Amino acid sequence: MRQKFLIWLVPAVLLFMFVFFGVMPRILNQQELKAAVNKEKTRVAIVNVITTTRSKDSTSLALPGQIEPYRETVLYARTQGFLKKRLVDIGSEVKAGQLLATIEAPELDQELSRARADLKLANSNLERSRSVTLPGAVAKQELDSREAAYDINMATVRRLEALKTLQEIRAPFKGVITSRNIELGALVNAGGTMPLFTISQQDTLRVFVDVPQAYYRSIKLGQNVAVKIPEMPSKVFTGKVIRTSGALRTQSRTLLTEVIIPNTKAELVSGLYGQVKFHVQQETPPVVIPANTLLVQSEGPKVMLVSHDKTLHLQAVEIGRDFGTSVEIVSGLNGNEQLVLNPTDNLQEGQLVQVRAVETSAK
Repeated sequence: MRQKFLIWLVPAVLLFMFVFFGVMPRILNQQELKAAVNKEKTRVAIVNVITTTRSKDSTSLALPGQIEPYRETVLYARTQGFLKKRLVDIGSEVKAGQLLATIEAPELDQELSRARADLKLANSNLERSRSVTLPGAVAKQELDSREAAYDINMATVRRLEALKTLQEIRAPFKGVITSRNIELGALVNAGGTMPLFTISQQDTLRVFVDVPQAYYRSIKLGQNVAVKIPEMPSKVFTGKVIRTSGALRTQSRTLLTEVIIPNTKAELVSGLYGQVKFHVQQETPPVVIPANTLLVQSEGPKVMLVSHDKTLHLQAVEIGRDFGTSVEIVSGLNGNEQLVLNPTDNLQEGQLVQVRAVETSAK
């Protein structure tokens, strides 16, 4: 009897020990883990938030611009010949009407001499016919023919004399010779593709700027602007808007704007790159937020808002200008929203949070 009892007792003890030391701890651990998860779910996360604001209604808009001469012209030969004299070179300052070069054209001189001789003969014949006073001695048709011959020869002389004046290359306006492509004795052709000189007027310069669509309504004729050159950081040049294209470019959605800069001291030269700063008034200033509130996702940039019921909401935004530590928001925010600073992946849509306001300065 005792042996049978022991036979049943040993397995029962072993089973009890297995349940007590093996199964029970696992059950307790699962219960503790479930309780911790439930506690984590019920715990309200604390987030740092800032309140969005709109920028000032006036701002400075800096845009790149290409500085060009106020006027620039390439000079071509209008008659064929050889370059006889060259009186200027690159860098020469010239006045309006100043002689730059002369062209020698022997064939033209011979044509002009022959045309003048023909004109003299036509004039003599015409005067001889007119001097006859006897009625009917000279036929009316012959007189008309001699008058027509005289007119034709006169027209030929005038045309050749006009071509003769084109042997002198003169400056059309006051400026600087910026290129010279001809040497003494070289053959030049009328209407050739190679220009003789390029002349630029640089006492006044102009800058062409592409103004983005968001600011085109702020550009006014006569508006003063500041122009800075990277190589002259301590110098600011004052310019003025004189005209715009009046229409946006469809490819870039920008307004071509022309600015003039006085350059009487010749401090600037054409071809420079500069920054043109406009002072613009904005009817609807954009919202400016700190850069560390942005979430860059595959769908585009987003921010995490704290709603009135203290829950989180992901909001898509469109970014304008980037100021480094802060950015402009073109659309998606209206101002006075609460944004989460440095949002993490642990924060989820619709999650209940507790907010802590943080003071920050956005441009």
